This record gives sequence, structure tokens and C-alpha cells, in this order.
Amino acid sequence: MDSKLMSNTSVLVLDKNTSEDVAKAMIEEGLQKEPFFVFDMDEAYRRVAHFKKMMPRVQMFYAMKANDSDKMIKLAAALELGFDCASPGEIHKILELGVSPQSIIFAAPTKTPDWMVYARQSGVRHTTFDSSYELKKVKQYWPDVGLLIRIKVDSDSIYKLGEKFGCDFETEATNLLEEAASLGLKVVGVAFHVGSSCSSAHSHVEGLQNARALFDYETRAGRGMSIVDIGGGFLSDKIDRIDQVSKLINTTLEELFPEHSVQIIAEPGRYLCDTTCNLYCSVNSIRRATRGGEKVNMIYMNDGLFGSLRYNDPWQTVKRFGRPGDIRNEKLEKTILWGPSCDSTDRVMQNVDIMLPRCTPLDWLIFAIQGAYSFGFASQFSCLQRPQMRSVISRDLWTKLKDSKVFGPGDFENNPDISAPLPSTLPPIINKSTFVKSNTLKI
Repeated sequence: MDSKLMSNTSVLVLDKNTSEDVAKAMIEEGLQKEPFFVFDMDEAYRRVAHFKKMMPRVQMFYAMKANDSDKMIKLAAALELGFDCASPGEIHKILELGVSPQSIIFAAPTKTPDWMVYARQSGVRHTTFDSSYELKKVKQYWPDVGLLIRIKVDSDSIYKLGEKFGCDFETEATNLLEEAASLGLKVVGVAFHVGSSCSSAHSHVEGLQNARALFDYETRAGRGMSIVDIGGGFLSDKIDRIDQVSKLINTTLEELFPEHSVQIIAEPGRYLCDTTCNLYCSVNSIRRATRGGEKVNMIYMNDGLFGSLRYNDPWQTVKRFGRPGDIRNEKLEKTILWGPSCDSTDRVMQNVDIMLPRCTPLDWLIFAIQGAYSFGFASQFSCLQRPQMRSVISRDLWTKLKDSKVFGPGDFENNPDISAPLPSTLPPIINKSTFVKSNTLKI
């Protein structure tokens, strides 16, 4: 196969180049036409290592919903992380890697009966609940599962999961524990989640305090629990974002759960993968327009709201890809970014004042920190294809991972042409001698 048409499934093993070098080579060679991600496996590895260093007692169960790309979940499996799965599809994807079902927590507090039966038949042994109705379903469809009661914790977070999940610690938790016992179900632990991108470090402390109270309640009742799941919600824009909260968590664990027979797990997702990817989009067209009485540049790109850019977090940025001859300190102008669909709502980062140099249809834009949720949320509205992903790894990390049972011989490519484009997602041309009769355009 021509190296310029290599498969996007192989990870490029890099000796001296960086992920930015790969993107630069792909763009400057001129053969890459479609939007693409570059996934840096070393960045994910660094995040896993730092989490382990900062919270050595906490076992990671990767929340794969944040990024379920093939190489990300293989890396997590090779590093012997557990998995937080939230659907049968996620369970299936992990079990296909040869991961034990006992390394999975089905962390969806509400599940259909079919989901419960699928998880039970797949060998998954733990799940969460937060309501009486869920307990009644568990009794009927999954009575031998180990349950974790999920409690709500208040927090300052961007995405407040407590509005949807978690029972009230004060008014509901003990009643649910009693109901579980009356149904003959085994509650083995407490789970909480402070919400995605949580900036209130004390929220984890509050969750642990409430978990300790429920542990004590079960002990007094002659039962017992052995697992505390502290969820995710860790800030992700920088690797040291967990340093402050990790110290609080470690101190609180030693104070409240000194017995190391209690298993402490967490469900980091965004923290492990957010900075692993940048997204690169080409400019299709530019218009100068007047909006609100001022001149703005309107840029039309080849990815948008219905693709990978559905949401933007406060730390996500956009800039023009540097090119030879760029003028330093070039004037920045107010810019509106439009996606490729014909939908009038397909405007990217509408809640942000975007300032960019003037662009041309030869330019590319770089959207930084797009490793979490971006491609998972992408749709195929109007038959638009999702951006593809180019994965890269350093030779040092490749040496550590290449013999893992999770990876196969086709997962890595040594001595790659880093400028090679990803395969086109354009559909094949259909040529037929006879077409179905319909309205036609006349020349």
C-alpha cells in the first residue's frame, strides 16, 4: 500500500518528532483535506502515571465515555486500569479486549432490564443505584450483583451530575439501604460524583464524610461495606490540576478510612484524556460581514457543531495554524466560525469572543484540548463524516507497551511517513446506466 494512503488504525512510532510535528507535516504536505485529530498516547500515559503518584491508594476505573477511541481504551487496559462503563456497548467494547468483567463497574444508576440482564450474563459484578425503583428492578433481573449506593454531593462544577443522579444523603440514603436489605440485596459500597470539571476541592471531602457515615450505619445494622467510589470530576486542562484535591483526598482517606481493607476507586475520564488530542480543521471559505454594526470575518470550516465542536469548555482555544511567511504580531480581528452543514445554528464557540488573524482558504485552524467527549458527541447529521484520528507514540513508550496482550502487531507502525494523509471519508462514486426517475435539473 502507498504510504500516503496508510490506514488510520496504526499508531505512528516516533523517534524524535512530536504530535505537533505530525500535524504540521500532514498539513504542509497538502494531501490531508479533511479535519483530523492527533492523539498523543504519551500524554495519556503521563496523566495515568501522575494520578497514581498523587493518589496511590486510589484505583482508577477509566470512565471510557470521555474517550472510547480504540487506542485510548487499549492503553488503559495495558496499564491495568479498571473501567467505568455506562452502557452494554461500552461493556462489550472492553470485554473484546480480553479485560476481565470483574474489572468493570457498570456505573449507570438507572438501567433498563435488558441492560441488567446483558451485564449479568457478561459477568459484570458491580453496579450503582440511587432509587427504590432501581432496587426493585435489580431484585428481579440482577439479584446477585454487588451494589454501590450513589449519593448526591453539592459542588461547583461545570456539568452538575447531581441534578440527574444520586440520592439525598440526609433524607433517602438510609431508607434505601434498609430497602435493599429487605429485598435480600447486597450493598457493598458507596459511590458519589462531584460533577464534571469540579472546582470545589472540598466536595470530595464532603462525599467521603457522608460515605463514612453510611459505612458506620451498615456496620451498626450488622451488615457491612467495603468499597468507596469517589467518581471523577477532576479538572483537566493541566496535569497538576489534581494536586490540591489529591492532598485533601489522601488526608481524608487516612482519617476516615484508615482500614486498608476498604477499596478506594475513582472514575477519572476527562482528566486522563482531555489534553491528549488537538483537532485540526481547514478553512473552506471566508466572508467579510457586518454584525451588530461592526465588521467581522466569517470563517466556514470543514467541522462544526454537528461534528466534533458541539461544546466548548472555558480552557479550550482556537488559533490559526502557523505557516511560512506569517507576520509576527499580526492584527487580530473579530471572527465568527461556521461549520460545514446547511443548518443556520451550526456556529462554533458562539459564547466566546473569537479573535483571529485574517485567514484564507489555504489556512487551517487548531482547536486545542479536544481529547474528551469531542468525537464521542459528534453526529453524522446531513451524512457528514466524523473527523478521523491519527495516533502517535514515542519509541520509549512503545517499548513498554508493544508486548502487551492488548495490542496486536498491526497496532503500531515503525519508521512511518509522518506526512501521510488519513484515508478520505468521501463516499464512492455511483455510476449506473439506469437511474430511478425523479425531478431533474435542466441545463
